[in-house]
Amino acid sequence: MGILERLTRPARSPRERFADQVLAELRRLGVRDAEFRPTQFAIVCECGQDAYSWLFLAKAFSQYQRRPGDRKRFVRDFVASSLAPPAQPSTFEEALPRLRLALRHAARGTRTLRRPALPHLDEVVLVEDIPVDLDSPARWGVSAEQIFAAAHEHTLARAELPASAALFGPSVLHVPDHSGDHLVSWVLLEGWLADLDEQVGGRAVAFLPSTLMLLVCADEPRLVEQLFDLAADEYARTPVPLSPMAYTTDDEGRVVPFDPSPGHPAFHAAAKARRRLATDVAEHQRRTLADPRLSDCTLTARPDGSTFTTAVWAVGTPTLLPVVDFVGVALPGERVFYVPWALMIEADLLIEEIDFRPARFTAVDRPSPASLGYLRERAVHL
Repeated sequence: MGILERLTRPARSPRERFADQVLAELRRLGVRDAEFRPTQFAIVCECGQDAYSWLFLAKAFSQYQRRPGDRKRFVRDFVASSLAPPAQPSTFEEALPRLRLALRHAARGTRTLRRPALPHLDEVVLVEDIPVDLDSPARWGVSAEQIFAAAHEHTLARAELPASAALFGPSVLHVPDHSGDHLVSWVLLEGWLADLDEQVGGRAVAFLPSTLMLLVCADEPRLVEQLFDLAADEYARTPVPLSPMAYTTDDEGRVVPFDPSPGHPAFHAAAKARRRLATDVAEHQRRTLADPRLSDCTLTARPDGSTFTTAVWAVGTPTLLPVVDFVGVALPGERVFYVPWALMIEADLLIEEIDFRPARFTAVDRPSPASLGYLRERAVHL
């Protein structure tokens, strides 16, 4: 920033300067995914508890202003107390009546007990609002499966639509989560989504753009297309995004991604939503782990509405690629060329690294000239 820009920019208010100090302390402690929200006078961040947490600053700022001593120490103590791991129940019996489900972006390497639920989404168990940690099964003397089963049972027992749920027209149900019941996770409960078929007048299609909102509509092509647009907008602007995808039930009643066939008005929207979620989860993984080997994942749209994802393999440099549509092959001194992901698999150039979720693949360190020639001959124009 130049001298003139520093002299002419508006002065930061005391509240903003306090927020700056809290953000600086969070980043000093390794919390990279943190953002100040002036309207709420709060910072939303991922605090190592496998969930976005809010640090509301009003009370702390009032104490900070009255504090005559070491203000830097005050900020450090405030952040440390905000990030302190929540207490876990000591017994299964103590936790049992408070267990419930929640959905989170897919991840590995956290201390939270979790299992895959839907593409790029994991199922976790909460004791009220506290995620159950990996040590809980051993500490409680039960299996992880018992914990998940109990959480399903207790969540199902209370899974009644709140009074705030409202039908828009005959076919769209809007369910805001004002009480923090994690009601978007109810789509995981056996039979729950299918039971809404009659209410919306057709096979139910659910959208979970935010952890605070559930939208359900009938499987009417134009209606589904409109709700994809609405869900995409909510997913982009909410501080707690979950998924831009849509979900429905198959003939056995199991919850599955809504996957329209070509020619359906929402075909491109559904494909874009699937790729957008995959891209966002991979990018969140890259930012959180801060591993220089993790390659960026990029989503691109074509003029016809179709989309594709890309990642670049810098040949000769340790690279962990996400699953994408096309891989950019970057050789020293040459222009990047792109090949389909399936071709990289066919050429036996990728090895899955099982410690990563979402999945990452190591590209071979020194591909043979024949392998590179094979790729170059089959390069595609994007």
